[in-house]
Amino acid sequence: MTSNPPVRRGQVWRATTPRGLKHTFVVIEADAAMSTYPHTVVTAVCDTSGTAPDTLLSAPIEQPVPATVIGTQLHTVTASFLSSGTYLGIVPPEEMEAVSRSIRLSLDLSD
Repeated sequence: MTSNPPVRRGQVWRATTPRGLKHTFVVIEADAAMSTYPHTVVTAVCDTSGTAPDTLLSAPIEQPVPATVIGTQLHTVTASFLSSGTYLGIVPPEEMEAVSRSIRLSLDLSD
């Protein structure tokens, strides 16, 4: 059995909520912030259903799973919640930049 890697920005995880619902998340928090506050992680929801609308506030990703990252659905979760789930892989840098852009737009943050 292999262990999950440490949680890092750009990773995609599938985890089950206490209510038994499975959700896919991408880690959007900066690695430096997670090293300072290692018990919580800021994530964005990944819609893997293929039905999410294509808007300025969303970003499609192909790796590690085809999904749409919803830039308005941000959640703070515990690192243990993520690591109890399934590590799916990491978003490539060019796709992660699109994710970052959608989040900046949703929060009205300048570049």
